[in-house]
Amino acid sequence: LVVFCRRVSHPKQQTAMESDSSAPFDKVVVAVGTYDGVLAGWDLEMTKKKKFKISFATPVHEGSVRSIVIAQRNADTASNIPQPGALLSCGYDEVLRTHDFSKKINSTGEVRTPAEFGTPVCSAFAPPLSFETHNNPAPGSTHCLIGFSEGKLVLYKKKDWSVQHVLAGHDGGISCISVHPSGKICLTGGESDGKLKLWDLTKGRLAFVSKINPFQAKGGRTSYDAVSNIVWADKAPDGNEAYAFCYGNHITVRHVANGKDLLDVDLPSKVNEICFLSVDAGLFVAAACNDGSLPVLTVEDGTSEERRAIMAIEPVDGPIAGEERFKCIKSLVGGYVVTANSAGVISLMELNGAIRMITSNQEEGGEPNEGRNGNGDNNDDEEEEEEEEEEEDFDSGVDEEDDESDFDADEDLDEEGMDWDEMEEQARQDDRKRRSEDGVEEVRKPKRGNNNNNKKQRRR
Repeated sequence: LVVFCRRVSHPKQQTAMESDSSAPFDKVVVAVGTYDGVLAGWDLEMTKKKKFKISFATPVHEGSVRSIVIAQRNADTASNIPQPGALLSCGYDEVLRTHDFSKKINSTGEVRTPAEFGTPVCSAFAPPLSFETHNNPAPGSTHCLIGFSEGKLVLYKKKDWSVQHVLAGHDGGISCISVHPSGKICLTGGESDGKLKLWDLTKGRLAFVSKINPFQAKGGRTSYDAVSNIVWADKAPDGNEAYAFCYGNHITVRHVANGKDLLDVDLPSKVNEICFLSVDAGLFVAAACNDGSLPVLTVEDGTSEERRAIMAIEPVDGPIAGEERFKCIKSLVGGYVVTANSAGVISLMELNGAIRMITSNQEEGGEPNEGRNGNGDNNDDEEEEEEEEEEEDFDSGVDEEDDESDFDADEDLDEEGMDWDEMEEQARQDDRKRRSEDGVEEVRKPKRGNNNNNKKQRRR
């Protein structure tokens, strides 16, 4: 999945009649490659009905499309607005094809890769496509990097597609490539060697290697998840640069200058792809997960142990998400992203609402929510206290240890001045007298104890 958006050059001059959206762009272009070898594209005009309209769909490869990427064309010198260039597709048939996005031409060139390199599985242009408008015109892409299943990293010249460098790459294959916005360095992730490598593209050599955490060890061998995605961020919370990568269900955001981890978390599900959201409120990471969820996490300075995050989309109920799995996510500008799931559904989403919820919780200081009375008191505690008081009132006089003064002070006399014991004795005598007159033999019951507890029970 690749995306491009056309920025609004003068958003303040746009009237409500021209657009019903507050998005900082007026057009979105999306291109996808499928398992059937088809390359398809959609356009969305923000000034019209917000609905993707298919612009092209054509078979380009025999087998699946393994990777697609858009080059950066030289920016317009008048507006300094970046322009999309050629679209490159890499197929399972070991063929690289270029396509002209602007002219809607299906194929403008073809390059067959060396058979000993294996299948091209990932690609990136240098410098990469940018959505930001800079003071200086954005440079166009001059080179293309291809990562192969056999582990080689090949640097092509975009002008004539000749090979400039063949780098050793990774043992077991390359899973992803991400080029720095300057186009001078790039990061690659290994399919099975557990390594993250930094390459100096100007000199064509390896600059740095770091290891990821293993996920299991069997028979004395250490196994690693594939590094599924790497992305660069223009600005970290301290104003410097950062990059993020994911493997398995793990996400790490790392500072470029000092190598410090700004974010290092495990999610409940496998992470397929991530993207940065750089907005006025700060820097955030959004993740496309295998359980159908879309979490948004805050990137901070790394000093706090707390992690602020929110589920923009909740996971699917059940053990398997099926067609609801998010496979791809790409960021645009202003908190907007484009996602694709296993069912082939392409969606444009705005995540500013989720970001506002995260920042609002931070401003409240993480205090518990106020009660329903609005004054910060917890009504549930008040109700529990009232229930406890009612229980105390109900139990008073029932327990044996209770004060007997409430009953013994006046002895609760009847109208003739007799207490309860005298009344019971009088009733028994009357009953015996009646039985003797009727010739009925009296059956005596065991004598009850005349204690205070019996008195209280009879009084109740």
